[in-house]
Amino acid sequence: MSDRIHTVHAKGTLWQLSATRFRESRRVAMAFARRDVNLRYVQTRLGWFWAVGQPVLAATLILLVFSYIVGVEAPQGMPYALYAFAALPGWLMVQGIIVQGGPSLIHNQHILRKIAFPREALIQSKAWVSLLDFGVATLLFAMLSLGIHGQGVNHLWIWPVVLLYSLMSALGIAYWIAALSTQFRDLVAILPVLVQGLFLLSPIAYPSDRFASALGSSAWMLHLNPMVAMAEGFRYAWLGPEFVLASSANLLLSMGVGITLFITGHIAIRIADRNLIDTI
Repeated sequence: MSDRIHTVHAKGTLWQLSATRFRESRRVAMAFARRDVNLRYVQTRLGWFWAVGQPVLAATLILLVFSYIVGVEAPQGMPYALYAFAALPGWLMVQGIIVQGGPSLIHNQHILRKIAFPREALIQSKAWVSLLDFGVATLLFAMLSLGIHGQGVNHLWIWPVVLLYSLMSALGIAYWIAALSTQFRDLVAILPVLVQGLFLLSPIAYPSDRFASALGSSAWMLHLNPMVAMAEGFRYAWLGPEFVLASSANLLLSMGVGITLFITGHIAIRIADRNLIDTI
């Protein structure tokens, strides 16, 4: 009887994206997403009320702090609530992906030690859950826009483009945090503070031209934040180009940073995966 022959193949290159790995990653991500939705909504006392309550509470706090206390005004006489909330659903989605996806490798290390699957699926599952929250928040904003402004999406064609970019940039940041957290656990501890800082540096609750008035010729540095393109993109889609106050060059800079984070973050998570069991 001949001996059984085992063939061992080397791992693919770090930047390789196979169709098989993509399908497997999507299938596993959907399974984790269903688990997270059940834990967050189905098995809680108030259930799906939180899907509506979270964006309403966030909008109320932004309106109270930035409009009534700080006194921020929207450009061109636009109601502040409509101007600020245009970018809020996108930010809530990005925040959910980063806060939940960044520590996902550390929080699920008991699963990683037992089951082999694409590690990025854990992070992608948070994107599916955040997309659900984004849909609810967007529906609420559409009702607000119809009630105040008398219209829904102003430029429908750009809306899915901005959504795709927002997902990519948020996943890129989450990939990097997840990869680095396997070596530096302190990153998980300070992640809420970092996300809060990202919110304050992003033109969600205030116009982006405040960057220029505060920093002058150095204002372009704040457009290294990929969330600038996200906020201005959704305002373009909902309200129109006249409410986009960042220059085209600065928007391209912000988008370039977001896309770069996504590409390099995917490579970083693949690098971390090679020695993950030894380091986690």
